[in-house]
Amino acid sequence: MIAAIAAIAAIAATLAVIATPAILLAHARLVRSTPSGGATLPKSPASIELWFSERPELRFSTLTLVDSAGASVPLGALSKMAGDPMGLSATITTPLADGRYTVAWRTAADDGHATSGKFSFVVASPNTASPVVLAGADTSDTRDARSQVPNTVVELAPTSTMSTAVRWADLVAVLAIVGTMFFGMFVVPRAQLPADVARDAEDRARRLARSVLLLFVVTTVWRLSAQADLVPSASTARMSAMMSVVGGTGWGAGWLVGAAGAAVVAVGLMFIRSGPIGWFIGGLGAMAIAFGEALTGHPAASKNVFLATAVDVTHVLGAGGWLGGLAALTLCGLAATRRAESAGGTAMSQSLVRAYHRSAVLCVSVVLVTALAAAWMRLGAVSDLWTSPYGRTLALKIAFAVILLGFGWFHWRTVVIPEWTDDTRFRFRRSVAFELAVGAGIVAVTAVLITTALPRS
Repeated sequence: MIAAIAAIAAIAATLAVIATPAILLAHARLVRSTPSGGATLPKSPASIELWFSERPELRFSTLTLVDSAGASVPLGALSKMAGDPMGLSATITTPLADGRYTVAWRTAADDGHATSGKFSFVVASPNTASPVVLAGADTSDTRDARSQVPNTVVELAPTSTMSTAVRWADLVAVLAIVGTMFFGMFVVPRAQLPADVARDAEDRARRLARSVLLLFVVTTVWRLSAQADLVPSASTARMSAMMSVVGGTGWGAGWLVGAAGAAVVAVGLMFIRSGPIGWFIGGLGAMAIAFGEALTGHPAASKNVFLATAVDVTHVLGAGGWLGGLAALTLCGLAATRRAESAGGTAMSQSLVRAYHRSAVLCVSVVLVTALAAAWMRLGAVSDLWTSPYGRTLALKIAFAVILLGFGWFHWRTVVIPEWTDDTRFRFRRSVAFELAVGAGIVAVTAVLITTALPRS
């Protein structure tokens, strides 16, 4: 039996390394261009055309052309190509003289993750012996433009430590919101606590949900503001840029779904004291928040948006019920039963923990199944785990996942199965604190992975 459990835990740990479907897709990459990188042209091109691996969002896209002296070359308005949603183009308004030119681009797909890059080409008319280097050119790079591999300079737009921290806080808030709804809807009723203890636990969960909902509102508004930075006019008209994102992009539509979900959760919290209907309304809002997170992440830019979104949302709900529910159990449920058991006894605490465990088993199963589905759809070569920055970060998540599963096994053996003693509650709360710290570490690694491009295998 123990060997079987260990084998299951090992398999689960392997699956847990891909336990966040939203991060297993690539960012928008430049697939090809006209002119291509490193090309030498006999005459000036009429336009710059770019094709990407994901559908680019026009309002998040910019394109500039400079000559070898660093002077900007006028271009027409950037636009989508007719009949080709993967392409962008801009006309060159004046013919280019002989010389070397550099194209710099930035874009983001519906997932909202910015990528940028640049490439060079040379215009050399047939009567010119060699490419012309304009006066004032930077000659520190001695490589001939024709030796460059086309379109390989692709990089993520800069990401600050602050943005990663806010993304971490956002994920923590989402899991906590889902977890408190899960706790109120499923755990408390199954524990069959005395009415006054159940009301106390629910009221504590309501206050916790209200706090993390406020955190979510702050982080989601910050995300909208950060996304508005991709709009070219953001520096001069911040509010206008934010409204442009909300009203004119797929990312903004997904953001509105999450914002509406937060409003529904707030309404549900107002009715919790009136009965189960409040938890039901709040649960619907939590689902909408999960959908909003998926629609503003990588699933929104995938080829099969419906399937990728369904997997991601299901995964977030399972993870929220597992880790967020554990936080609600500890901070709200056991706090209420400890108060009721101040005169002695542990029966209510034990009943509550066992009720959570029965529900959490389902949540963990959902997490593992959706992780397996994500792996089947998106995982690249196994060697990427140790040959790329993404893989090495993922390896760190493996370590956290193994530790987290170890805590789950430890609690099952020491708390769920045996009868409680007077100090079991204290020991359980102490070990859960470490388990939640590990869970927070997994979320932190996930926040880093979200902004790390998937390696090209």
